[in-house]
Amino acid sequence: MADKITCHDMKKGEIYVCETCGIELQVLKEGNPSHMGGKDSEHPGFECCGKALTLKK
Repeated sequence: MADKITCHDMKKGEIYVCETCGIELQVLKEGNPSHMGGKDSEHPGFECCGKALTLKK
């Protein structure tokens, strides 16, 4: 299973895709680091169709 993608990982301009349905989401603005937990925080991660989104290559 792919690692969960959280706000901490997402950078402006990146596009994330659901490998199942094909929807694509682009990051328009990065989150405020002081309001985001660390990589190991309790954030559930971003998912679609029950699977983690992946960075579009």
